[in-house]
Formats: sequence, C-alpha cells, structure tokens
Amino acid sequence: MDAIQQFGENVRRARHERGWTQEDLSARTGLAVVQISRIERGKREIRLTTLIRLLDAFDVPPGVLLHGLLGQS
Repeated sequence: MDAIQQFGENVRRARHERGWTQEDLSARTGLAVVQISRIERGKREIRLTTLIRLLDAFDVPPGVLLHGLLGQS
C-alpha cells in the first residue's frame, strides 16, 4: 500500500470510528462527496488545505491521519 492509499485508509477509519457517512464528512469539511471518495480510495493526492480541513473536522492531531506514511512514497 502506498502513502496515498494509506492516508485514504486512515481517513476512512477515522470516519467510520465516528459513525459518519461520506456525506457527513462532506458537510463538516466543505469537500465534495466525490472528492472524499477519491481520497479514501487512494485515487487523489490531497493539498495541505484539504489536510487541514480533515484534521479540523475530525479534531485529531496530524499523526492520526498520517499514521503509517513515513518512509513511503
């Protein structure tokens, strides 16, 4: 699993832990549902501003969403 896929899995896990749908996360971040879907499937590399929106919505430290990414390309 590459870093983009791992990040997507981390986002999906955080969302599921909260019992949120992709629509819920969309409403909390202002991101389109299709964008969230692509992130979770590892089909989209995100911008820093998107990372900040996700961290704010989940109210977690960066390490939660970045877990397992170090040393991967």
